[in-house]
Amino acid sequence: MPMHDDGLQKGGRLEVRFEGLAEETGPATWGQRTIWAPISWYAPDDHYFNIALPLELRRPVEPEAFGASLRALLERHESLRTLYRLAPDGSLEQRLHGRGMLPVRLVPAPAGEPVATALGRVAAQDRAVRFELLGDGLPLRVSAVLVDGLVAGAVLTVAHIAADGTGAQVVRDDLRRLLVQARRRPGTLPPPPPGRRPREQAAYEAGPQAAARSNAAIGLWTRQLAGIPASLWPEEAGPGEAERWWEGELVCPRLDSASRVAAVRTGTSASAVVLAAVGVELGEHTGADAVPLKVIMGNRVSEAQRTAVGAFAQNGLVVLGTSGDFDELAQRAWRSQMQTFRHGHYDPGALAAAVAEEGKRRGTELDLNALFNDHREPDRPPGGGAAPEQGDPDGLPAGRFGWRSRWARQDCKFFFGLAHRDGEALATLLVDTRYFPAAEVEPFLRAVEERVTRAAR
Repeated sequence: MPMHDDGLQKGGRLEVRFEGLAEETGPATWGQRTIWAPISWYAPDDHYFNIALPLELRRPVEPEAFGASLRALLERHESLRTLYRLAPDGSLEQRLHGRGMLPVRLVPAPAGEPVATALGRVAAQDRAVRFELLGDGLPLRVSAVLVDGLVAGAVLTVAHIAADGTGAQVVRDDLRRLLVQARRRPGTLPPPPPGRRPREQAAYEAGPQAAARSNAAIGLWTRQLAGIPASLWPEEAGPGEAERWWEGELVCPRLDSASRVAAVRTGTSASAVVLAAVGVELGEHTGADAVPLKVIMGNRVSEAQRTAVGAFAQNGLVVLGTSGDFDELAQRAWRSQMQTFRHGHYDPGALAAAVAEEGKRRGTELDLNALFNDHREPDRPPGGGAAPEQGDPDGLPAGRFGWRSRWARQDCKFFFGLAHRDGEALATLLVDTRYFPAAEVEPFLRAVEERVTRAAR
């Protein structure tokens, strides 16, 4: 039985201890290994991958009560107690800890400041601090915002290897449930969210069913790799900027609306419509007849994974046509997306070997450094309800462009993203300016918006 003690306040922090839980060391999951590759590549600047989620409480609670719910959270979700190490052969292993301590920073909110404002500030601070994933600290950081000595809200920051975006939301929602239950029915716990724990996922991936899925996925990649150019950018376009990677953003309600209208008209999806438009524009930009784009897949397709706390996302490959009727291109992009999503779970080591083998066959290394990621809200609400009505996209203004960030180091040449931020749709484009000049970022984003808008008419 887990041992419990009250959370102790010491010098502006709350210490939440746990012990008596399961301990185990074993191989990392495919999802953990997939996200570990970029985390280790970016280190020590890997804070970029942290996920920080604010939680504002309707009813503030005593710090000790908050600590008790945090302890229950750690006991329920093994991924929050899992650390990592490199085996002698260089492979990643996961280490489940059965005892430890989570320090919780206590942050008094300035008088008169809204709790939401304080949470936003704290989230930015906590997200900017990297996790020592090969050390002994937990992959979870918690800061509690105090109003009159009570916890009025908290920020939960999770290392991406411990939870992807969906998993982090499961953690935040479960903490909310624990706090509510502690108030309504003290001494009882709500049932934990179902889903495989990381060590269970690793055991599944060592079995025959997962091996068959991995082989099928790598077979699809192998067939696709045979029909793409070795690189979309065989030569540099110029010397690039002093800060080599630039990222622009387009606040784009018209693009967002038009993609959903066009999806209904073409029988596809909003994501596939934008994907097809990006493929056409990138084909015109590079002269390629077949445009390969890696897409990021959530890989939460089974009941065992939908509410699991862990890292599941992996990359898929979509090869896009660049000429012909746009409706047909959107339909082909949608079919390619669906096929890729069905084959989204694989052993990353086996895939790397397959990509290297194709490069060896051609006598040149394959350049798969163009990515697409659409993580907007879905076309339809959960539960299969009808899509919301869409207005006339032409009645919406063209997007507002601005520069988002500049980087001295990145591991891609082209990354097109779509998301919602503060209720607005946002398209972003990160480029390596040695291959894709910064001056062409805004025209590219606007060309995608215009092409999607025409498809909605």
